[in-house]
Amino acid sequence: MEPMTIFAISGCLLTAGLVYVVLQVRHFGEKQVGSDKLLKAQTETAQVKKTLQGYTRYGECLDAGRQALVAQLTSPVAKVVREYVHVAQVPKESFKLAADVTVIIKYTVDFSFSMDVSAAGLEVIHAANGVGLKISRPVLINDPVVKMLSHQMVSAIPLEDGKPVLDDAHAKFVVQAKRYGLAICTEDSLRALCKMKALEGMRDSLAKQTGVQHVPGIFVDFK
Repeated sequence: MEPMTIFAISGCLLTAGLVYVVLQVRHFGEKQVGSDKLLKAQTETAQVKKTLQGYTRYGECLDAGRQALVAQLTSPVAKVVREYVHVAQVPKESFKLAADVTVIIKYTVDFSFSMDVSAAGLEVIHAANGVGLKISRPVLINDPVVKMLSHQMVSAIPLEDGKPVLDDAHAKFVVQAKRYGLAICTEDSLRALCKMKALEGMRDSLAKQTGVQHVPGIFVDFK
């Protein structure tokens, strides 16, 4: 075979080889770009899925959230301090006095209230529009702490010993103070405070659960 023919054939083979290599490189590059895009899309999809799961994760944490809320609603859940002026009319016959006596005593009274956090008293509901809380109404706990601030005994004839009269009036007020505390249990202001504590406590408890990205609306009502 003539040298020119050999060179021509060799040139053709070399050219064909170069074209094949170029096509393979281009194909590999395109394949790599496609793989990178696919990997990026998969990563973004996984991230979106994780984020979406974080927005609904709270529904799986209601039991844990309730337990954390119970720990927050320790007794007493609320305290109320009130001042009272107690006026007692004491007939002279009651203590064999020379004249009737009017006793005026000023008090400050500390009341403590709690809520039932048992399964029957505190219920968590997974609702379509958020989380519902059913809570018990506040109740008075312990005896009110009664502190006498000042007192005055008014009589037409000065008392020789006013202590028995004062002690009797004080004892009657202590009994009355408990009735005041029971009445406070029904006040809207105290119940609103209990609702707010339960709502904020549940929101805080759910927000601290692992994987929760969003806490929905929480609705509180009394049983």
